[in-house]
Amino acid sequence: MCGLTGFIDFSGKSDLTVLKAMAEAIKHRGPDDDGFEIINNTNAVLGFGFKRLSILDLSPTGHQPMKNPDTGDLLIFNGEIYNFREIRKELEAVGYAFKSSGDAEVILRSYEHWGVKCVDRFIGMFAIVLHDKKNNKVVCFRDRAGVKPFFYYWENEVFLFSSELKSFHKHPAFLKKIDNDALALFFQYGYIPAPHCIFQNTFKLLPGRFLEIDLLNKEIFVSKYWDVIDAYNAPRISISFNDALSETETLLTSAFNYRMIADVPVGVFLSGGYDSSCVTAILQKSNTAKIKTYTIGFEEEAFNEAHHAREVATYLGTDHHEYYCTFKEAIDLVPHLPEIYDEPFGDQSSIPTTLVSKIARQHVTVALSADGGDEIFAGYPRHLKSLALMNKLKRFPKVLSPIIGAVNKFNGGNNLEKPNRINKLYRALKSKNEAGLFGVINESYTPAEIKNLLIPKHNKKLTGFDEG
Repeated sequence: MCGLTGFIDFSGKSDLTVLKAMAEAIKHRGPDDDGFEIINNTNAVLGFGFKRLSILDLSPTGHQPMKNPDTGDLLIFNGEIYNFREIRKELEAVGYAFKSSGDAEVILRSYEHWGVKCVDRFIGMFAIVLHDKKNNKVVCFRDRAGVKPFFYYWENEVFLFSSELKSFHKHPAFLKKIDNDALALFFQYGYIPAPHCIFQNTFKLLPGRFLEIDLLNKEIFVSKYWDVIDAYNAPRISISFNDALSETETLLTSAFNYRMIADVPVGVFLSGGYDSSCVTAILQKSNTAKIKTYTIGFEEEAFNEAHHAREVATYLGTDHHEYYCTFKEAIDLVPHLPEIYDEPFGDQSSIPTTLVSKIARQHVTVALSADGGDEIFAGYPRHLKSLALMNKLKRFPKVLSPIIGAVNKFNGGNNLEKPNRINKLYRALKSKNEAGLFGVINESYTPAEIKNLLIPKHNKKLTGFDEG
């Protein structure tokens, strides 16, 4: 997993002791090695800390922070660049030499050759922090899907960054104040979406973005290098259904096999659903050795999917492991969730996910989870529900909209024990795009209910998707 953390302190007060304390807070992310670097820049003190979980290049040549001996650039990097071997060959062809066999050095040389445009070539999941010595700046990258976390804090001439929020609590300059806007977002959706964070002046770097800190002018710039909207709006390919099906399997096979590239054992979380079964089936088809699969079961049959997973594993011939979680184990885990997630997170899947991770870690270092399949292929029931409602609202007589608005205005409707369906209908009718409507349909509490629920004031503009 690995973990990175550090600071850019323009006040010059931070030191190695603080950096080590920040890194120690995330030691669970990287038990195999650690590294620290303090850079005394003209205008600031820079601290780069790293906790390593060795996946590629298990030798000392993969140690981080890693320095480019020719440029002096310094790198810390959490994640994997799956196509690093292809990029390495391309760079070797134009004269670059490599000392290690992993992907971190490929990032350094790629930046040397292409600058920030190097990220366009990376296929992978990553959070990257790089000190560009020549241009006197620090550049931070986050992968396209936001798989790898990247938090940052900027206040009173101190910039902090980390894979987890808990590192910030170890820095004396960090002011731990709740952001009421973020709290409102949590009640609305059950989680706090990027770029927001539970603390003030603290943010998540959005997926597909890179952040640059000008060390001379103390300025921060955030730029977009990739956007999923652009990908979805690209011209459609004119091919038959069967060709599309074949191409989808080819792409999935390539993606899954890329993620099996490791110098340590790799497994798969198997629930028995379509997503994880698809991942397991394709990987097992491509491998002669048995893929290790892991499942959490529950004694309560209404929540138990272990038998489905077992049937899939038996059919595919995997090396299957299952563990049945008792009610007590689930309850005992709850007090530890705030420490794991660092900020409010309302998805009950956090319990089985944490448990299956613990079981898998006894046998493998890396596990594929199949997360994201439902989002990409619209597999959640709420997708169908939202689509059906969208089609109904398109046929809703516009002449009735003012009437719904008037009813909503005098509907009070702040009883938290009963959903305010009139207010939801009114806001759904006001939505001018699918994203806004989807947000209205799937929110836990409406902005009006949140206003009644929370004593601290919040900025209502931050709650919700764009409703128009």
